[in-house]
Amino acid sequence: MKTCFATVIYKQAKPYLQELLDSVDNQTDNDVELLIINDNYSEAELAELKLPNNAIVVDCCSRKLSIVETRIEMLKQAKYLGYDLVILIDADDACVATRAEAYKKAAELDKTSVFFYNKFVTDKGENVFKTLPKSVTDIRQISQQNFLGLSNTGINLNLLSDEFLDSLSECTSPVFDWYLFSRLIMDVGSGVYVDNAATIYRIYENNTAGTNRDLQKELEVKRKHYSILSERYAYFKKLANKLQAVNEDNLKLSINHQGYWWSDIQMEE
Repeated sequence: MKTCFATVIYKQAKPYLQELLDSVDNQTDNDVELLIINDNYSEAELAELKLPNNAIVVDCCSRKLSIVETRIEMLKQAKYLGYDLVILIDADDACVATRAEAYKKAAELDKTSVFFYNKFVTDKGENVFKTLPKSVTDIRQISQQNFLGLSNTGINLNLLSDEFLDSLSECTSPVFDWYLFSRLIMDVGSGVYVDNAATIYRIYENNTAGTNRDLQKELEVKRKHYSILSERYAYFKKLANKLQAVNEDNLKLSINHQGYWWSDIQMEE
């Protein structure tokens, strides 16, 4: 199974990049390649990074792509290069040494699941999400919150068509991961949890999800997310209408918070 790690590198995450590269280099299964999409490093800056000689680097700096566009380019390049399995990792995160091995085993055993996911841990080894389901088969599992990011997931590229990848350009929300996995569940298939794998998550203020549970930010994110998806799916149109009816003055943090992103505002059980 031809497999790669894939990431988008950008200057804001430079302090964390070497740790990511080291974690990929230290994998117990070394039959895995590294695909790097360069977002905003100049040619000279890129040379100074001393990236691994065997890394495949796609330089998109001159194209001035958006956050969403660089991530779509990453998926398209991985498929174009003939990878069966792409393991996603953010440039400001790292992963445990067994991640590639665990993902490849899971994908070899299960060729029908379109995506795979693992837990996030802090640099102290603490779980970021209190619990994670063993599988994701129903859109309602992530319709009002999300735990599937571009750093704790992998995708079976053999199950994605070029048409599907092209259609992802409809996303105009910076929360592309939530959009992507919503589309995958609605249009392609389900996902399964991978044991013996973990992503070391950097929690800091420049992350899209931030460090605090900001109800106003969550409301804005959900309005945009539901608006985009409601163009395709009646279910998200219903959620958009329910969200529209929410009284902002009555918003409060959920007492059953599991650590998931965008999970405080709930419109249905």
